[in-house]
Amino acid sequence: MTAGGEIRRAAPGDAVACAAILNDWIDSRPWMPRVHTRAEVEAFYRDVVFVERKVWVAGTPVEGFLAFDPAAAQVTALYVQRPGQGVGKRLLDHMKARCPTLELWTLEANVDARRFYAREGFAEIARSDGDNEEGLADVKLRWCKWPVRRATVEDAAACAGIVCDWVAETDWIAERFSLAEMAALIAEAIPAREVYVAGDPVAGYLSFHPDKAMVAGLYAACRGDGVGQALLTHVKTDRNFVQLWTHAPNTRAHAFHAREGFEMTGDTRDGDDGHPEFRMAWRR
Repeated sequence: MTAGGEIRRAAPGDAVACAAILNDWIDSRPWMPRVHTRAEVEAFYRDVVFVERKVWVAGTPVEGFLAFDPAAAQVTALYVQRPGQGVGKRLLDHMKARCPTLELWTLEANVDARRFYAREGFAEIARSDGDNEEGLADVKLRWCKWPVRRATVEDAAACAGIVCDWVAETDWIAERFSLAEMAALIAEAIPAREVYVAGDPVAGYLSFHPDKAMVAGLYAACRGDGVGQALLTHVKTDRNFVQLWTHAPNTRAHAFHAREGFEMTGDTRDGDDGHPEFRMAWRR
């Protein structure tokens, strides 16, 4: 056995061990119905999970595993041989270091798992009465590196600082408003729209028109740290459509929104700052 049960990307040969851990877990829970035979579970892991998802394992031989759907940023399985040894936490920490937001479903009856995820910072965001093969009620949980909350007028100055810093660092856009003027504009928008901030202190903000399902502004203090993704994920939750306009020269924004599932619609307009803008839209 490797010392310390290191986390590694699973190999195809690990599918049997991972399926065995899940099968043993099912058999040890009296409240958990067995919908598939042990052989069917093993075949599903070999032919589907290990082909379509990313899987990480702890230890050699395998002590626990985590399966992840990158398209949904969702953990689809996390099981360990011996609970209470820290294996599940190490697997989860491995994913937290790579994703600013994680979601998962866990069965309501799985009290131990729900306590574990609560300790790890997951919060409930939805419930189901049994929309799964087992017909058991389940709970949807989310963890976010950058907690998102509704902005208050007191956040306007921090938001303005992020926007003004972006303008100062961007060579193709001219400064139109002072810091104080920008803070006043944002303070005026906060009660009129849905404005959200991420982080404490504020590391990014998003302004949203719910009647148009439109993002009016999205700015982050640091690029590539997941702040923008956390804010977008927040407004996409429970919505099937979100749109926005983006400056034609802002190729970084185009690439970011494309990674988040937005597509160019072909619509263009002249922005009020003199730059043409493209419309992008996301659909669930």
